Amino acid sequence: MTRAQVRAFAPSFAVIAAVVIFALGSASSAAAFSFGGKKKAAPPPPPAPVEAELPVGPPVLAGYVVQQAGAYATYMRKASAISPVFTNGPSISDALRIAAHSEQHQLQQGVVAYAAIVALQDPAFVSTLKGFASHASSRDAMIGYILADPNYVLTLNGHESAAGLIVSTLNAQAARLTAAGAKVKQESLDIQLKAAWSKKPVPNPDQRLSDIKGLSVSPVAADDDLKAQLEQAETGASPVAISGPPVQPPYSQAVVRGMALAALAVLGRAGDANLDYVMPLLVNDNDGYCFNMAKLNLYQCLSVARPYYEDIFCLGLHVMSDTGQCVASSIGHPQPAAITPPMIATVTAEASPTAGLDSPLAASSTRR
Repeated sequence: MTRAQVRAFAPSFAVIAAVVIFALGSASSAAAFSFGGKKKAAPPPPPAPVEAELPVGPPVLAGYVVQQAGAYATYMRKASAISPVFTNGPSISDALRIAAHSEQHQLQQGVVAYAAIVALQDPAFVSTLKGFASHASSRDAMIGYILADPNYVLTLNGHESAAGLIVSTLNAQAARLTAAGAKVKQESLDIQLKAAWSKKPVPNPDQRLSDIKGLSVSPVAADDDLKAQLEQAETGASPVAISGPPVQPPYSQAVVRGMALAALAVLGRAGDANLDYVMPLLVNDNDGYCFNMAKLNLYQCLSVARPYYEDIFCLGLHVMSDTGQCVASSIGHPQPAAITPPMIATVTAEASPTAGLDSPLAASSTRR
């Protein structure tokens, strides 16, 4: 073939190559078309797994927690009810035994346990936790966050109102006990002018001191009525209406731990089977120093007290007022607010505005 003939065929080879490439492309893309020339739809991605919604039961606290809360409520009721009117030496001794019967660690734990039950009365706080509890992944994540750092509850909606209930309720209880102690202390001065027997020496003062020390390390048994009412309030079976304005952080550790314990109760991890979660929250050593010093001051006072009126002084100041101050300090209020009328009433189907003022949650003799 001559050079001229080769040049003549060159365009033909280019055309042939283009045809071949087009054919190959058409063949490879044929799979993307169905009969009729319509493109097939790509298969959809598998649907994301839908997490089943979990039933959310009532909050549950371990029996030990309710017992400690009940013991705290029992002590606050009995100690606050001590009258400043004394008729003889035995009446002073009886009052001293009632007020001194408060084991330090039980009071510390009782404050946190009681705070948890108070927090469970806040609808906004509980509703937020129930939202997390309704799915396994969010529930488990929230439990992990709280156990790693109880302060995580400060990220939850409703924590300000729950904290406000705790602060208002326990501060009112502290104020009541402190004020009752102030009246008893004043009586130690007044009684000297109206009762000669008050100036007589206490018989066997060493034994009296030994007895008081023994009571001071003996746990308090919760009164049955208080414990039952707290159990009803804990689960929401018989909630109580508590007033108190929302409180912004920072909060004391007793308030934070109380809310954290309440949160775990809603999330289903604060029951009898979860004491390994519960106990670290109850052990709040931040408040231990105050309660311990109140005890030591009482022992020191009684060790030098001789006439009955000096026992009254020790009772009013170092048992009642000091303990009230410790409770107030534990929730971040070193100076308890002035006493106000009872704010709390048990909610029942036909409750009157003043119903249930003797329940354990009242700010007065028994309640929050």
